[in-house]
Amino acid sequence: DADPEFSSTSTNPCGEITLSPYDSCRLMLVNLVPFVRNEFTDKAWFDADHFWHTVYKAQRLMDDPVDLELEVIDKVIKKIIDDPEPDDVKRIELDLWQKIKNAATRGRRTGLGITGLGDALAYLNIKYGSDESVKMTDEIYSDLADAAYTSSVHMAEQRGAFPAFSRELEKGHPFLDRVLGDINVSELAQKHDLHGRRNIALTTTAPAGTVSTLTMTSSGCEPAFLISYKRKKKINANDSVAKVDFVDAMGDKWTEHDIYHHGFKRWQEVTGLSDPKLSPYWEATSADIDWVKKIDVQAAAQRWICHSISNTTNIPNETSVDVVKQIYMKGWETGCKGVTIYRAGSRDGVLTALDEPKKANSGQQPAQITDTHAPKRPRELVCDIHRSTIQGNTYIVIVGLLDGRPYEVFAGRQEHVEVPKKIRSGVLIKNGRNKDGVATY
Repeated sequence: DADPEFSSTSTNPCGEITLSPYDSCRLMLVNLVPFVRNEFTDKAWFDADHFWHTVYKAQRLMDDPVDLELEVIDKVIKKIIDDPEPDDVKRIELDLWQKIKNAATRGRRTGLGITGLGDALAYLNIKYGSDESVKMTDEIYSDLADAAYTSSVHMAEQRGAFPAFSRELEKGHPFLDRVLGDINVSELAQKHDLHGRRNIALTTTAPAGTVSTLTMTSSGCEPAFLISYKRKKKINANDSVAKVDFVDAMGDKWTEHDIYHHGFKRWQEVTGLSDPKLSPYWEATSADIDWVKKIDVQAAAQRWICHSISNTTNIPNETSVDVVKQIYMKGWETGCKGVTIYRAGSRDGVLTALDEPKKANSGQQPAQITDTHAPKRPRELVCDIHRSTIQGNTYIVIVGLLDGRPYEVFAGRQEHVEVPKKIRSGVLIKNGRNKDGVATY
């Protein structure tokens, strides 16, 4: 019978690792950009040998956090046992942490990946989305898989395989056969058959948004977002001196910075050129790439990744439902384990174009609201009051209006929001924020 801890799955919010219910998302990234030599010249090349040995060491380093995690879990379990509460009170929490420990111990799951793929391709004078970029992505990820699995097999020989390892369950697995090679000729496959591997699953590609900001590269396996863009940073509620450029629909304040992509600036330094149209980034940013090619790049990476991949296919605001269906089907047909789509303008983005063009509405329907900066909220707003019944429960919906347009919406069960039925409109008065920083009305 299947072990329920390894047969039911869930994903973390970014989707790069499919987890058993009690396992952890452990991530580490190798930045691809430093492995490109002679960048932006006709002699540019990728140092695959250096990359392979770096990944080999990184996988050994990735295995250590599992033991560090288990040390902390043991301390948590001991504290629960030593606490004075009755056993029946502690039972649920103790059971949870023991299941977490069991998942970490039996699988020793890791999430080793890369970041900076978009920049590495550009540094090699390859346009993201081209056939050449798909081929290069396949080569890089093939080296990632080979180095990581070689490292894990060697660790199993030295330290032992993950306890849940089973040769019979994995016999003939197409992914493992691809990575390890034919057992009749591959030394790695033969060692794996003899010793197993240290980790149940090894590789992934995470979004790497914060890391890419620190490394000043494109994120994960994504292309450069834009050659130039605005970056929004959320302002701490207690920060009274930060410059406020934007207040969103939730009342959160943001500051903005104009950013020029670091790889593009490096291209300018190396070549002495300035025209973006001459750079490998031209028509190879997130908004330019054909969605079919974006899926092709992801599929090339997925061939060598045992977990999933966090990757976003950017599509225009006016993209039809049929095209969205085609994107998902293309991902499924090419072996991608997950596909994420972002339709331009569907939410306030952290990154936005410096000068985003506004398209005229040529149809008969009213123009869509394209505001991305909410006007400052006055202390008082007139509001409409609606009622809606959902599954037998009546909800009060209050819509605050600014200049006749919806500005904010509140909803709650009728028993928690005391508004007489005959009241259809009113005034919303904001009283500021309480000591916890929560707005009060």
